[in-house]
Amino acid sequence: MILFQERELQAEVPDFEHGGFRTAKLIHRVDPLFGHGARLIEGAKLTPGPVELGSAVERDGFCPFCADTIGDATAPFPEEIARNGRIIVGNAWVVPNVIAYSSVSAVGVYDVSRHFLPLTAMTREVVYDVLLAIEQHAKAVRSQRPELIYSSVNANYLPPSGSSLIHPHIQSSHDSVPLGAQSRLLLASKEHFDTYGQPYFEELIALEDAQSQRMVAHMDPFVWLVPFAPSGFYEVWALAPGLGDLVDLSDPDVYQLASGLALVLATYEEIGIQSFNFSLIGATPDSGEFGASLLFRIVARAPMEPYYRSDVTYFERLCLETMIDYSPEEWAQTLRSNFGTTITG
Repeated sequence: MILFQERELQAEVPDFEHGGFRTAKLIHRVDPLFGHGARLIEGAKLTPGPVELGSAVERDGFCPFCADTIGDATAPFPEEIARNGRIIVGNAWVVPNVIAYSSVSAVGVYDVSRHFLPLTAMTREVVYDVLLAIEQHAKAVRSQRPELIYSSVNANYLPPSGSSLIHPHIQSSHDSVPLGAQSRLLLASKEHFDTYGQPYFEELIALEDAQSQRMVAHMDPFVWLVPFAPSGFYEVWALAPGLGDLVDLSDPDVYQLASGLALVLATYEEIGIQSFNFSLIGATPDSGEFGASLLFRIVARAPMEPYYRSDVTYFERLCLETMIDYSPEEWAQTLRSNFGTTITG
């Protein structure tokens, strides 16, 4: 029922040893859930090796997420969201987002006591604290705004991932309209259930268990695997059959997710990965009727280089949505003033 579509293509590349050209193997795959294509190449890797971070991750002046500034640099939540205006778990803080990415969004800071956390410091306990704090915020938001049924938690880590701040943090999104990836997840799950009478992720896990090549681990309630057609380098998925809405996660569920994520990040460190995006997209409160489940995805990004910040973030990489910081109409007006052309009509 789930089709793993793969086609072997023949490509020609220069043969510097013997002259002329040689045939190179090229595999094209299609992701059965999201529908995007992936090309698996042989030869030189596209991802460059790690670089020394050095002073690039040291605090130089003001940081809104450090312990000595976060209290004054961030706003408190309304009392109905947080009784004391703050959501704090261990050294993790969740604060209102100053940028309106969503109807309601928040920022979760892993550890206010440390300006930078290398991947080796992203332990299960550190990751659990920030995920638990952002989950507490999500549940409070849903209790006050039940119409915001599309919830997600996302992260950019270091500038190559699109992050604008060095201090590690995550972000949540709560809306009445879905992210592109959420829309596709829900639609594909419903179509699959209506056609075959079986939840998509349950079938996918059974197939991957049988093949075992891409299966990583079962850590109830999550199943960790590598997707058939990745959307980014070193992508990993965590599926949670039976768990649809993000706000349905229990504290033990969050702990299991943190445990698996910490293991992925430790593996990234071992192979020289320095930057990443992740996205945890939830289904909707009624998604249990057709077996849709929440989905966690993480991809590696390029190493950090001086004066470089990518304009691609988790929105584009994982959520199938572009994120721009201006309105097209304002941009067009700016262009018209430079072109010297007035549009009438």
